[in-house]
Amino acid sequence: MTLQEYTDLVPNESFCNWVESKTEELGSIWGSNAFKFGIFRYKNIEKSNPKIQYDDKYAWYTRYARYGASDAMEAFKKVRTAIAVVATAARNHDLDMIESVDVINGMYKWKIAFLYSDKWLIPIYKQEWLRDLCINFGMDNAEKAGMSQLMKFLIERRGDKDVFEYYDELIATLKKIQVDKPAKEWLYAPGEGASQWERCLRDGVMLLGWDDLGDYSRFTNRDEIVDEMRKVYDNPKGRFSNDSLAVWEFAKVMKPGDTVYAKKGLYKIVGRGIVEGEYEYNDDVDEYLSSRKVRWTDIGEWDSPQQLVQKTLTDISKYPDYVESLEGLFDEESKISDMGHNKRVWLLIASPKTYTFADKPVGAKQMWTLYNDNNRKRNVFTDMEAAKEGDIVVCYDSNPSKRIVALARVSKSSDGKEIEFEKIETLFEPVTWQEMKDNEALSEVRFIKSPMGVTFCGLSDDEADSLLEMIRAKNPELKQKDSKELYLKEDFLQEVFMTEAHYDRLESLLRTKQNVILQGAPGVGKTYSARRLAYSIMGEKDDSRIEMVQFHQNYSYEDFIMGFKPQEDGSFRIEEGRFYKFCKRAELDPDPDRMYFFIIDEINRGNLSKIFGELLMLIEKDYRGYKLKLAYRDEEFSVPKNLYIIGMMNTADRSLAMIDYALRRRFSFFEIVPGFESTGFREMLDSFGNERLNRVIARIKELNGIIESDDSLGKGFCIGHSYFCFPKDDFDEMTLRNVIEYDIQPMLAEYWFDDPKKAAGEIRILKDLLS
Repeated sequence: MTLQEYTDLVPNESFCNWVESKTEELGSIWGSNAFKFGIFRYKNIEKSNPKIQYDDKYAWYTRYARYGASDAMEAFKKVRTAIAVVATAARNHDLDMIESVDVINGMYKWKIAFLYSDKWLIPIYKQEWLRDLCINFGMDNAEKAGMSQLMKFLIERRGDKDVFEYYDELIATLKKIQVDKPAKEWLYAPGEGASQWERCLRDGVMLLGWDDLGDYSRFTNRDEIVDEMRKVYDNPKGRFSNDSLAVWEFAKVMKPGDTVYAKKGLYKIVGRGIVEGEYEYNDDVDEYLSSRKVRWTDIGEWDSPQQLVQKTLTDISKYPDYVESLEGLFDEESKISDMGHNKRVWLLIASPKTYTFADKPVGAKQMWTLYNDNNRKRNVFTDMEAAKEGDIVVCYDSNPSKRIVALARVSKSSDGKEIEFEKIETLFEPVTWQEMKDNEALSEVRFIKSPMGVTFCGLSDDEADSLLEMIRAKNPELKQKDSKELYLKEDFLQEVFMTEAHYDRLESLLRTKQNVILQGAPGVGKTYSARRLAYSIMGEKDDSRIEMVQFHQNYSYEDFIMGFKPQEDGSFRIEEGRFYKFCKRAELDPDPDRMYFFIIDEINRGNLSKIFGELLMLIEKDYRGYKLKLAYRDEEFSVPKNLYIIGMMNTADRSLAMIDYALRRRFSFFEIVPGFESTGFREMLDSFGNERLNRVIARIKELNGIIESDDSLGKGFCIGHSYFCFPKDDFDEMTLRNVIEYDIQPMLAEYWFDDPKKAAGEIRILKDLLS
């Protein structure tokens, strides 16, 4: 492998890209920066980091000099040798050797080890996750164990299981562990005298120093941190109790969802926030290299109820009374998320052809100049000068979209030349121009009165309240601490009467193809199964990531994607369809791994070519992310990679034509069969203890055999189990009789419409079983 093959500016084929991106499904190592690769080719970089050596093309760690690396090629040779050692050790099952390699380290090293291990290692590379799992499974001294010890313990528990099946089990366990862990509260000093507070607010982070320690994630226990502090701070007998604890807890104990109270000195609280990210180490900055993402919800200055501790970071969860007294400092008007009157609200108008916040992730920043290309003040110069850091910005896309697409904040006030905005929320249900124009409370807004040439304008308090109310009506604010109910494979099998083998095949099929149609006879629970299948794959009951529609003969492209719709005043306006909106929601999720499920009931009842239009190609797995221009709008659109489609079709409906071949080849078809033989259904039957019901079910199974062998019918016409899934408290023999007379009897009469004596005979047999 050459240096160019290892790290190239065309990233799609480099070794580094293959490890990080192209093999992402074998475990993610996204995050941090390119320094994790040891050496990389840069394009634009500030060459100010003393820990990094630079030439005109490449950057690498200065510490490689102690291995004899004086230039980029020598540094690369050391990295290449380290990769070879890791790969060889992985093949030889030598965990200790892998851990001893320090030229490359962290998640990158262990991902390489897995890729060369012939599926012997476990594809989880974050040490904190492995530690949580080992603690959960009862490993002794897991808190102090290194990566190799943790990995060894979990490998021994695996037994003969397939590595990916075992991985799924571990991830499900990990989710439960993380949900069960109570959120903590922390008291935090953002630098001495709150010197880093402005940077924390600007970047949406909390920061920690002790930069001479390097990346905190490399430490496996506090003793290692103390030893390192004694070395780097030249104090062989130093205890470093508080400092080592702060470093350890910041990197290893703190987690997303925890609350942080920022302090200044011994008597002032200056902010409150929610931790939203894992530990990160960033060599690109000059100081305070360790950070976590934080959403600062409250900013101001409050007197502490009592003198504050002097430590940099303190876990105050064990003092609930003190936490309660801190919470009492914050009223609703101080919260950024509530957008009270302490922050002014502005309207930013952008042309999507030049820039839009719609497709940018939360946290994206953009500079706006106050002068035009002729070096003259823009007509919004005064407004931009008046906007202050922390003010709320409502982001509007002009033609052709003409809608509010996001919320941002002023992240850096004007310096007379530029102003910076940072996106803080994606609006999955945009507010349209017409909706704004129809709102009388906004009639005096400068942009609405005379939109020509206005790109930034302020709103009065009443206008801001009205506009934000419109936004919140369509986009309810999510509560960060709300946890979803866990839902795993075991829950699916308990609720859906399907065998475990059938479930495993179905889940694998959907993950692989991304488009699956559940087909089957009436009453097999296709619709019920579809939503619960989505839950089980997500690992939780999150209905915000599921959308369901039902196709019919009048359903059209205009309903599904977008099209002109009549308005009350007789005019027509382009409106976005259900699938378009849901694709945007999935695409703009800050976590690209979060899966979204679009469920289509009665998929074969619609004119599929007419409904899908040009999306017939885009829904294919190989074309996910590929953009095509839409028919009704000058906009390039793609179906995101994290969206999965589940369709349902009733195989017993004779009135429907066969499904379009063009669509058929883009879906896999999975037969949902009656679940009378499933463990769950048999357990339910036993719980009723009703002999008549048992006799009816036995006959239904015999009847299904007759239907399946009938040349004019077949297994697609069998009677499903869901007709007999009764709530235990509501079941009686009248309920069973009603099912026979009003559900089964009409169905059999339709099946054997050309042989009414046969239908009547089968019904008579069922009714006789009730006597």
